[in-house]
Amino acid sequence: MRNSSFLVATSVVAAFLACNPAAADDSAPLSAEYLHVGGYASGGFRIHPGGKAAADLHELSLILNWDGGGKLHLFSELEVETPLTWEEGGSISSNDADFDIERLYADYSLTGALTVRGGRLLTPIGRWNVTHAAPLVWTTNRPAATEKLFPEAINGVMLYGTLPLNEGALDYALFGEALRDQTKDKDEPFFEKTRGVRLAYIGIAEVGMTLSEFEEDAIGQPRYRMLGLDFFKALNGWEFSGELYRRFARGNDDDRSGGGYAQVVAPLGNRWFAIGRLENLRLPDEGTTGRWLVGTAWRWKNNQIFKLEYVGGRDEHPDMPRGFAASYAILF
Repeated sequence: MRNSSFLVATSVVAAFLACNPAAADDSAPLSAEYLHVGGYASGGFRIHPGGKAAADLHELSLILNWDGGGKLHLFSELEVETPLTWEEGGSISSNDADFDIERLYADYSLTGALTVRGGRLLTPIGRWNVTHAAPLVWTTNRPAATEKLFPEAINGVMLYGTLPLNEGALDYALFGEALRDQTKDKDEPFFEKTRGVRLAYIGIAEVGMTLSEFEEDAIGQPRYRMLGLDFFKALNGWEFSGELYRRFARGNDDDRSGGGYAQVVAPLGNRWFAIGRLENLRLPDEGTTGRWLVGTAWRWKNNQIFKLEYVGGRDEHPDMPRGFAASYAILF
């Protein structure tokens, strides 16, 4: 997202704060004393099935987090995507570098169970989309269904919170777009007019459901309603997770787009883990593509992870690359 989208996001934040004049009064002064700086970075190496190699510095992300201990909380994540790339037979290049505002929002806590968020925010659809930072996930390759079927972020407002429910808790979120993006990210679908609701029960396992509606800037301007289901369970060092999506296009019963993944992580000892994943993606006019992934990860420090994996399957698809991949990610 470039400068025009930056103005969109800041406009949403400014409008949000203007509608909550008490926000600044309920927190500490906007001083650097309460500002926390962090971020993450990742880079990797890939060998495609034909033997061609490529490498990149995948992302450099700066996180600024202001929390004065009151009801107001400010957050931003500014990212440079693929600042350096290299392909076998070529030279190191910065031609694919792109600046992106991943998040830029203000939170205002109305009650202990209700918070209002306004600005540029990640769409709360599923699990991977909101925890996609490279040091926090197990694989170099992201499941394609989590980035090609729905908008990853919006400029808008979200109401969210947590309520007690039996022996667990119920997370909820209602979200809607207020201002559309002014620019399109390269090689990514462009969605707009997004709204939806998410519910997730957290108990012996986490089970979530998202209902959303959005429009895609494509031929015919399709309007989708989408159902998403996700789960996560940790047990004795093992992790089981998955997401499943089904889109329904208004006025087009032949559009059966959707997809999902199922993933298992097993502890091997000495901070090594084995990972296995099956995934599927179906897009209009492109048919269905399936992939499998096997790999290992070494979380040698809590904030650093080294990943090795191989992705296989039939046919080649740009959104689901096959071959060997290795990467390193650090959170700071």
